[in-house]
Amino acid sequence: MQLFVSLLLAALSFGSPVHIHVQLAGNFGEPRPNHFHGGIDVKTERGVNFGIYSIADGYVSRAIVGEYGFGKALVIAHPNGYSSFYVHLNRFAPQVQAAVERWQYAHHSYNGDVHFRPGEIPVSKGQFVALSGNTGASQGPHLHLEMHQTATGNLMDPLNWLSHIVPDTESPTAYSFKSYPQAGKGVFQNTQESRIYSFGNTRYRAWGKVGFGTWAYDHMDSVYNNYGVRHTELYCDGKLIYKSNVDNIPQRCNRMVNVWGDYEHFASRRTWYLKSFLEPGNRLPFIKTTAARGIIDFNQPREYHLQYVFRDYYGNKTVKDIYVLGTPQAIQPAQPIGGANALLVNRNNNVPFGAALLHVKGSLLARNCLLQPQQTPLGKALSAGYRFAPLSLPLLGYTDLKIRVTSPTANPSKLYMAAIARGSAAGAPPMYCGGTYKNGWVQGNIRDLGLVYYVAHDNTPPAIRQTSGVPSSLAFHLSDTGTGVKSYEAYIDNKFVLFEQGKDRSVIFCDLRKTPVLSTKTQHTLRIVATDSYLHNGTHLLNPYINNVKL
Repeated sequence: MQLFVSLLLAALSFGSPVHIHVQLAGNFGEPRPNHFHGGIDVKTERGVNFGIYSIADGYVSRAIVGEYGFGKALVIAHPNGYSSFYVHLNRFAPQVQAAVERWQYAHHSYNGDVHFRPGEIPVSKGQFVALSGNTGASQGPHLHLEMHQTATGNLMDPLNWLSHIVPDTESPTAYSFKSYPQAGKGVFQNTQESRIYSFGNTRYRAWGKVGFGTWAYDHMDSVYNNYGVRHTELYCDGKLIYKSNVDNIPQRCNRMVNVWGDYEHFASRRTWYLKSFLEPGNRLPFIKTTAARGIIDFNQPREYHLQYVFRDYYGNKTVKDIYVLGTPQAIQPAQPIGGANALLVNRNNNVPFGAALLHVKGSLLARNCLLQPQQTPLGKALSAGYRFAPLSLPLLGYTDLKIRVTSPTANPSKLYMAAIARGSAAGAPPMYCGGTYKNGWVQGNIRDLGLVYYVAHDNTPPAIRQTSGVPSSLAFHLSDTGTGVKSYEAYIDNKFVLFEQGKDRSVIFCDLRKTPVLSTKTQHTLRIVATDSYLHNGTHLLNPYINNVKL
């Protein structure tokens, strides 16, 4: 009854963002590397330029271009305290498009996050607001639709308002489960290692404290996509010990997907086992457990009945049983984590290694861990390379790393911290990690301890190469071998003109017929300035490169 009422209320106040049959390519809360999927992906028949319509009354609060991986996005604030985000668009409705272009010319920038006053651009339910596209970090044409709590920015499941436009009778599928014997405290199937097992009639054996995780997907009618599971519950002998309901995700908790999910397994096998117990660093609000954090203590020689219940938004359900015989057996004590290379969740950690100093707050860790720092000589770098874990080890936020400069340089203000991934191809550009120079050290901001970090020097301006010489349609390729291209500006006869970016952000282009340049019989001069980034006395400096072309 409650579900029916919620569906009815949603249908009365919210409508579809498209005028085509609605099918989803992705749902809310799907685990992704380093983040949750923050909305639903609405299919657009593998094409672009489908009409996008406001799902409810409200006003346009923001128009986003080239930021946050969105490409082009529109934000509509609604009177109920929530905002809808329409992402990966091709073009805005005329009134919004004109306002965005005015902002771009005023700020001499194509990319930006343009804010509007409440009521400045009102919209009604079903009003045309944009054309669909494939811009930004999109992997194919679709509409990515998010719902945010306007005051907090918390991500909410759009199906809370739009479930009536997406019918679904398919139940989730659970493929297997994974055991997590607690170090020095538990054993499962005669091993203290984490292993994968099948659901079925097998009687497993365990003793001591063990956590579990599952690999499962949801499905929907008439499509072959895999989705995240909205509800998961784990019972032990009929008692609920764990439940998750992925209905809202605070922005600050986005990277905790790496804690809830088994990141090490995902990094090697590309499948997510989501843990039905709480690691110390897991503070996701949609997970509830018993006082034991969802960990089961097999401390009696008897049969334990574990039961998983998986449900989607619509209540379609799948049940899986696991039978475990409590079998007394020896448990090898765990080696305590300590020493100079230990990272502990209950303290601020400072790890010196060679000419590097790593600082990590305990709140940035999933659990206690022991680093394996490595120092590697790098030919053209101004320091050795430092890696603190043999594999990718993401933190829950940015932290500080200091590296001492070992090679003298004439201009230390142009020093920065760079990073390369393990196994990067020769010639692959390094990642820019910022850089503040002080007293022979460069400090950068990092959040993956499995990368190789080193000090580099950026004294080379960006390169600009013309790729299209058609007078009415110009295109240029921007590149930088150091800190990367931060911004660019273009001028015709010293007047700013707007050059756009497409899927490839290294290419900028302009249709001169859409600019305020008057067609005359005289020559015009195009000047493009590209800048890279590095820090000097706490402020950003620019390395300009100017390309002059006669039009």
